[in-house]
Parts: sequence; C-alpha cells; structure tokens
Amino acid sequence: MNDLMQMQSLPIKKKEYDGQPVVTFRDVDELHQKNEGTARKRFNDNRKHFQEGVDYFVLNSDEASSRLGIIAPCGLKLLTQTGYLMIVKSFTDDLSWAIQRELVNGYFAARQAGCTFMGTPVTPLHEAAKS
Repeated sequence: MNDLMQMQSLPIKKKEYDGQPVVTFRDVDELHQKNEGTARKRFNDNRKHFQEGVDYFVLNSDEASSRLGIIAPCGLKLLTQTGYLMIVKSFTDDLSWAIQRELVNGYFAARQAGCTFMGTPVTPLHEAAKS
C-alpha cells in the first residue's frame, strides 16, 4: 500500500486515488482478519467523525472500474491514511493492537530512513505540530 506498510510486510496491494494512497474496506477487513463488512460497519457507526475528501473518497461504479479495476456496483469508498487510522481506532482485538504497534514502530524507523507513510513523507510529530 505504501513504503512503510510494504516495509512492514503487511499484505495490502497498493492503490492510489488522485496520487494519494488509499485502501478499501475489504483491505482493512483482510489485514485485520475481520469478517467481511466489519470496517464498513465501523465507518457507518462513526460516520460523523469522517470527512469526505480528507478521510475518504467516494467513487461511482464506473470510476472504481476504470481507475482501480474494482467492480463495485454500488460505488466504492476509499480510505486515506487518516481514514484508515480512524477506522482501526475502533478495533480493540490483539491483532489490531499488534498492527498498530508495527505501524507506529515503523513510523519512527521510517522517519529516520526518510521513508513515507501512505505516500506522505514521515515528519517528526513535534515538527508536524508546528504547522
């Protein structure tokens, strides 16, 4: 999905929308070994906290097919980096905690190595807070 997640050997195929790395609800369910539809339900349950164009994008069926090769008869929501992190915030199982730890540890290692997280250069938190 991105440099960091690929470095960490997480099984997600890289997808981009308008140059921004994204994941589908299915990707999240597979990565976190959840039943199909779990990430979508968490999204719908917490929809008021998500901002379209920031945390997720909505594609119609034709866009999903032509841009990503995904068949989505009812359209497709794509989660950005922040959308993904907000979805998994609601997962409290051991695997989700382990994946979060791996991502956090990878974040700090990647920052020193000059890598990106979901396509965004990794910036020290104290520097990001200044912007």
